Amino acid sequence: MGSKGSVNSRRFLSLMEALWAALPLPEWLPGAGERSWQQTVAALLQLWQEVGQFGVVIGGPVSWWPPWVVQDPLPQLPLPMDALHLPRHSWEPAREPPWLFSPDFSPESILTPGQTVIPLLPRDPLVEEPFLLLLTPVFSAVAAQGHHPHTRQRGMMVSFEPEVIRRAWQSLEQRVQQGRPDRLAAWQELARHYPLMQPHVRVLARFSSFLLLGNLAEFGSPPARLPPARAEQEAAAVPPPPPAARQIPASSSSASSPAPEPPAHGRSSAPQAEPEQAGSLSEAELLRALIHEIQTPLSTIRTLVSLILKRRDLPPRVREYVEKIDRECTEQINRFGLFFQATETVMPAATPGEGRRLQLEPIALVDLVRQNLPRWQEQVERRGSRLELEIPAELPDVVSDPKALEAVLFGIIDRLARSTPAGSRIRAQLLSAGELVKLQFQVNTPEGSDTPSLELKSPQPIGQLLVVQPDTGAISLSLPVARTLFRALGGYLTVRHRARQGEILNIYLPRQL
Repeated sequence: MGSKGSVNSRRFLSLMEALWAALPLPEWLPGAGERSWQQTVAALLQLWQEVGQFGVVIGGPVSWWPPWVVQDPLPQLPLPMDALHLPRHSWEPAREPPWLFSPDFSPESILTPGQTVIPLLPRDPLVEEPFLLLLTPVFSAVAAQGHHPHTRQRGMMVSFEPEVIRRAWQSLEQRVQQGRPDRLAAWQELARHYPLMQPHVRVLARFSSFLLLGNLAEFGSPPARLPPARAEQEAAAVPPPPPAARQIPASSSSASSPAPEPPAHGRSSAPQAEPEQAGSLSEAELLRALIHEIQTPLSTIRTLVSLILKRRDLPPRVREYVEKIDRECTEQINRFGLFFQATETVMPAATPGEGRRLQLEPIALVDLVRQNLPRWQEQVERRGSRLELEIPAELPDVVSDPKALEAVLFGIIDRLARSTPAGSRIRAQLLSAGELVKLQFQVNTPEGSDTPSLELKSPQPIGQLLVVQPDTGAISLSLPVARTLFRALGGYLTVRHRARQGEILNIYLPRQL
């Protein structure tokens, strides 16, 4: 796992860049915050405890392991190494001292005696990237928090893949070579003692249980006492505001494409929320808090599902079930991501400048629609209907926010799929309309259906943003809110209802001049 060449002749890559540099890619959780990070670290440390704390734990820029982690007596191990049919080696595994990569050498920052500390330069990007890497006789794993090298969105990467961990190891070895060349031989010896291997399915299962249940003291060992989140440390230094000014922070999570990043923030002329009583939560704050609590476990489940789907020995029937779980989680994450975006765009901001403003830029609407069409079609077909697309040979680009537009279009498709009778045909057309480009969705309900089945009850409002369909229980954005979102995106939405035939939705976006 060693690397060659001079480390002083070029700048260090960030760890996130190294992890994302080639295939296979790590799992990417966009928007994962401090809470998700600490849950992941705690699950990995507990998994490490279960294999006897054999191997080495490496982290930074602060120590993620408490002092007892290499000193306390261990309980009976529920995951014995002999049960995993591991290859035998001429050496016996040992509990290696931890390695800490840090720019801080104060006594309170170095918790574990005997650990090797690798100094980081002030401009090293690793200073801003919390990470944890484990090498054991049973499994290897890496987790890192930072900005995606392509989108610059903040999130977290996790992987048990040997090739991903090798890239992380090589990136860290460059720091060892520069900061502690006297420890380079010991670093390379660790690589020889703990060769990388594909994780056993039981390892992934245990990691999943720890991550989902969070029961870190299940087998009698003390839970990992993690350092407080940076946000909590900063909050401790500032006197708390009066109750009326307090608010619940919100964050969004998702996965790789097509997952929503932390929702866009824009201004609109929508009606403002009524003032709330002092000390109570506004509707926007309550929705953001609920959305966060729903999205976080769903993102965790989807990450674990992605790890399971990488196994080549999954029975076809099991793979089918797991893929269905992945689809359902993705839909719900996207749906609630759209609701979050609506709270940012339609409702008044809790803090001026909070979130990111919508970035209107030229985009190829044809490409965006084509990329999402298979997912939209699958979404509609699962409801028993059909989606067809007609695209002209040439169509000008439009001006909008690509990520926000993709999220809002998902909401339109979701609404159509859930509100039309089974057997309907939804025709999508892209048309040029003067200075605008029109995306039209026309619903044609099945012939011969009874009138009562076509005339659904009117949606009932839930607050300012959402409506519920009494016939199906489906929750979606109200049409006024959807229109406001499209205005924020530079366009507008019209809806025409046709008795017994379905509705026609027209989305107009300004073309690029």
